[in-house]
Amino acid sequence: MGGCNVYAMSLKKIGTASHVASDGRIVARLTFIPPLGIQVFDYGMKRVGALYDVIGPVNAPYGLIKTSRTDPNEVVGKPVYVAARDLERRVARGNRRERRGGRREANRGN
Repeated sequence: MGGCNVYAMSLKKIGTASHVASDGRIVARLTFIPPLGIQVFDYGMKRVGALYDVIGPVNAPYGLIKTSRTDPNEVVGKPVYVAARDLERRVARGNRRERRGGRREANRGN
């Protein structure tokens, strides 16, 4: 079973691909900011790449997506998504780290 069945996963829209930067990376206008490193997909559930940075003002952020596509321009102007399952896992993992860090901080003063 091992692999991820992309046809069975639900997607959450994170924004729209705006343009391709000179280095070949996709710039997307974000409506939702997911965790860095998360896999990004197009509407056809084909992998676009991974979110590696968020830039711009807080009220109008852009995401930079590393892509392995031979023609990243085919995504421009189209919505981009993350797998809801990946998002839930990342958020849960982040919450566990915060709780652990909080305990360590509390014990350091003693």
